[in-house]
Amino acid sequence: MIICYTIGLQLQHMENKLLTKLNKIRKGRNLSCNDLISINDLKKTEIEMIMEMAEEAETFLQGKMKKVDFLRGKTQLNFFMENSTRTRTSFELAGKNLGADTINISSDKSSMKKGETLLDTAVTLDQMQPEIIVMRTSSSGAVRFFAKNVKAAVINAGDGWNEHPSQGLLDLYTMKKFAGKNLKNKKLVIVGDILHSRVFGSLARVAKMYGMKIVVTAPRTLIRPNLEDWGIKYEAKIEDALVDADVIYVLRLQTERAATAYVPTLREYSKTYVINADRLKLAKEDAIVMHAGPVVRELDIHTNVLETKASMVTRQVFSGYCIRFILLWLFSEKRDIKTVKERLF
Repeated sequence: MIICYTIGLQLQHMENKLLTKLNKIRKGRNLSCNDLISINDLKKTEIEMIMEMAEEAETFLQGKMKKVDFLRGKTQLNFFMENSTRTRTSFELAGKNLGADTINISSDKSSMKKGETLLDTAVTLDQMQPEIIVMRTSSSGAVRFFAKNVKAAVINAGDGWNEHPSQGLLDLYTMKKFAGKNLKNKKLVIVGDILHSRVFGSLARVAKMYGMKIVVTAPRTLIRPNLEDWGIKYEAKIEDALVDADVIYVLRLQTERAATAYVPTLREYSKTYVINADRLKLAKEDAIVMHAGPVVRELDIHTNVLETKASMVTRQVFSGYCIRFILLWLFSEKRDIKTVKERLF
């Protein structure tokens, strides 16, 4: 009995300590957006606030006691219409550590399998009064449509070829931690499937916001049109692109989105664009290598790079845990102020 009471006091003390630190960073500020669909939904000052809060969350989540009751009595629905390991698990674990009731829903087990429309699914789920819906879908724009029809705060966990904003935030957090607090004029080289990648959509936006110099390299068939309008440089030859790079970010070849039709063969693609030890030497000595996962070894990144201290791939997973912990806390209060003007039939 005494032991249980002591543990309870310790948990309460840690919870109060974390809440005090987060509120000090917050200083009474609220996010200007009610949903997180795009990186552009956030102001730079809000992103900075999230970064600071994530540092506090990191210290807390590395401890032995990771449970708080910030979201006690609140409901989080993870509505994933595509497969996911890292994103879904980190959102679920972060929600549970915040004390939320977390429920996982997949489209193949929902009424959409029976012919229900996305709108009807949105209205149905919202009637169960969840505070947060985390959504992933293969259709670009579907998450924003969904968000306009529910009072719950909606967090985009990846929509088609469009964006993956929480990934962009965790990538920023990782870069600021390991490539330098000030990212202005740092060279970011993005390698791989630019055309089909929603990770690119958010990464490019947040990198531009922080003044990074972005260079992309891939077969021309995997490059999006009008990159010049984004102020992004294209280099066909990877060796030219990698010179003096501060951050090398590798994008997986999206084979599930027919990306193999855009390259001659996987063997040829790997030979030309895989990040190996020799190519890493072209970058700065302290350059870091990133990848949103899952990594296809020897196709995206060679094992002789993946297992070195330059690789941030596993670190990104923990960064995502910290960032999503904060996002869930901040967006959990939005249901009370969000309005749905008219159902978009």
